[in-house]
Amino acid sequence: MSVTTAENPLAEVGVPHELLTQVSEAAAAVDAGEAHPREVFPALAAAGLIDLGAPANTGGQLLRQAAVVEALAERSLSTAFALWGHRMSIEYLAAAGGEYAEGLLAQLRTGEVPGVSGMASAFKTYAGAGSLDLTVDRAEDGGLTLSGRLPWASNLYPDAVVLSAAYGPADDLDAAGERKKLILAFRISDEGVKVGRDLNLLALQGTASTSVKVEGLRLESQQILTEDFDEFMGRCRPTFAVLQSSFCLGLATESFRQARANLPGLNEVFEEDFMQLGHDLGAAKEQLADFAVRVAGEEPPGRRDVLALRLEAGRLAVALATLEVKTAGGKGFIADSAPNRRFREATFIPVQSPSEAQLRWELAEGK
Repeated sequence: MSVTTAENPLAEVGVPHELLTQVSEAAAAVDAGEAHPREVFPALAAAGLIDLGAPANTGGQLLRQAAVVEALAERSLSTAFALWGHRMSIEYLAAAGGEYAEGLLAQLRTGEVPGVSGMASAFKTYAGAGSLDLTVDRAEDGGLTLSGRLPWASNLYPDAVVLSAAYGPADDLDAAGERKKLILAFRISDEGVKVGRDLNLLALQGTASTSVKVEGLRLESQQILTEDFDEFMGRCRPTFAVLQSSFCLGLATESFRQARANLPGLNEVFEEDFMQLGHDLGAAKEQLADFAVRVAGEEPPGRRDVLALRLEAGRLAVALATLEVKTAGGKGFIADSAPNRRFREATFIPVQSPSEAQLRWELAEGK
């Protein structure tokens, strides 16, 4: 695999130059929490780049959406990560369908209303590695209430729409006599929803990331998007992993590019590491492009293959950001430098859900 292959985009997608410039110029401010990634969502929507392939690779456009995420991540992982959360919210709504979902979807497709992918515990539960954070109960008047706490979510703006999962009420059990698992939607502005305190993050400070507490939120039945939890999660997970892998590889690509520029001189001792990582990066990109095209097709990528790719993409982001810092000299130790920002951004990837630990566990368990 050549160095050139490692730097090639996943696909030619034509993100407007002025939009990429805006993301680049705002990267430091977004990292510091002085600007927010959602500011570019309307422009992405206007360019037709915010809902490509939704849902389930519609029109074979998932690869192009992955390329958009990759391009943003080369300039700002924070912005690419925020877009991923928003785009996955679109995916969930489009996959669920129905009048209520379509109404929300119309707002998210414009980029004006941000989407929150509060699905970490849903994917853990789907893998058999955890339990859901939220629970629906039956109120005395027969209505439905939602309670619980999401330990971490992003895009938590006052006007945001949250997509998450919850256990159903105790008086409506499934065939096994257990609480049903539901996919549902609610708004941050709904009564009973409280966003946690601002956190002092190592990076991604502008992504509006913290916890969400839900206490006695009144739910309308239409807010329950589906009760077919396993089927829904199985449909959404390939897109989820492909787009996550895309922002990992975007950051890795920029760090690869910068490390190459740093190699002459003493840093030539890192050339063997650089070449191996370049080979691995090129291979991962080719695999991701192949998987993205095959999602929801006649021969879709296997679940384990998708998990392994996501794990490898995360490894490459961390390894190449580390190599960039090693070769950057003193500026790599300056907190507000671009190499340092990418290094700090990369440290988020092993803990983002699904974490490296979860991915390794699922692969070891044969999930």
